[in-house]
Amino acid sequence: MRDQRFQTLTAPPDSKIRVLTRPRDLARAAHGIHVSVRVIVSCSLWLLVATSPALWAVERSGVAEPDGGQETQSWRDSLGEMLRSSFANLDEFADANWRRFFRHMGFHEPRHIAAYRGYGNDRRLWLRGRLLANKPAGGPKDDDNWWDNLKATYQRWESDEVPNAVIELFYAGKQQTVVTDNEGYYEATFEVDKNTGRRTVVRAEHTVENRVLSALHDVFVPQADAAEYLIISDLDDTVIHTGITDLLVSAQLTFLNNAKTRKPLAGVGSLYRALARGKSSAPVNPVIYVSNSAWNMYDLLRDFLDLNDLPPGPLLLRDIGRESKTSNHKIDTIRALLTRYPSLPVVLIGDSGQHDAEIYATIANEFPNRVRAVYIRDIDPEKDSEYDGKVDRIIERTTGNDVPFLRVGDSREVAAHAAELGLLPKTEIREIAADANLDRERETVADELGKP
Repeated sequence: MRDQRFQTLTAPPDSKIRVLTRPRDLARAAHGIHVSVRVIVSCSLWLLVATSPALWAVERSGVAEPDGGQETQSWRDSLGEMLRSSFANLDEFADANWRRFFRHMGFHEPRHIAAYRGYGNDRRLWLRGRLLANKPAGGPKDDDNWWDNLKATYQRWESDEVPNAVIELFYAGKQQTVVTDNEGYYEATFEVDKNTGRRTVVRAEHTVENRVLSALHDVFVPQADAAEYLIISDLDDTVIHTGITDLLVSAQLTFLNNAKTRKPLAGVGSLYRALARGKSSAPVNPVIYVSNSAWNMYDLLRDFLDLNDLPPGPLLLRDIGRESKTSNHKIDTIRALLTRYPSLPVVLIGDSGQHDAEIYATIANEFPNRVRAVYIRDIDPEKDSEYDGKVDRIIERTTGNDVPFLRVGDSREVAAHAAELGLLPKTEIREIAADANLDRERETVADELGKP
């Protein structure tokens, strides 16, 4: 029976106008308007933020200067935070209203569980996931063009989360029930089963009428008797090239490329694999990636790590909807990791483009006996810049705690210094340098833009 809430309209026989008469057509049209507005607003905000390097610092507040003072925010930083906060609030308000509308129309059914990689110690496992009403675009294909990548980017950010939904989690004969929050996220911890190896899984399920959605969380548990240290690394411009110093390159990399066409920093794969092995012949040292990138970027970053043979490990990203003026995702996450791995020293790797130097200096001052070394990649090693001066001043103020703190130009410099500290064998340096040379030969978006 036709839904009586909608009146049937009839167009003239020769009319080329398509008249929407079904609830599904009206819902699709309304959804199209909704997402189009979100894309326009998102792109406008990205362009505004990207035009000022100072606004790339997504989280300034809460990071104390190494000498004990608090960094002063510029008006551009304050404006950036206000815009981000306003957009997040507007987006949350719009999502809530559209969800009510689609539930009323009988749509917005759960279709996908995003099961993020988790981690654990000898006592507990920690994991996080998200329930969505739309499936991700899937991994990159060999014949994807710029339009395919743009559509995938759109789908990645147009995530339709499902709040207040029940998720059943299963691990080593144990079961736990959790409920998704307003952004569709769920979190859980489990007591570790003593038979758990270095890598285990937790199954997530959600029942939708007569069908069951399921997904597996990969969980990484370092073996306490084998691991020598923990590697905590940023991603953007530390592992993956983002072109932060060039707006056009950065925009093309962000919107028109995928995990296959994005380029790793030279030699980073060999370097991280060597650090993960340490003095062992097999990967024993856990690698955890802590980034200010949003969880919407998870599938691209995970695929990038896998395609470039970087050590697998959890990606701890940021929930934009939960951003708070009093919190700092990176520093809070690193503090939690050091608390959860009390017996492991840590190597911190970041870049000079954002606030990694300040954050790592704060961690080094709070945990001086736990930090083996801090490496800050120079995002523009071919010239002296304001980024270099800022990092160098922080390094000068942090030398009193005896933590090795370096600004480095490439992976070979990190490897050479790490070998002197005994973090990896000196025999690894030559292979890392050779791989760095091969990586430099790979053509980038910046290279393409420079062609006549």
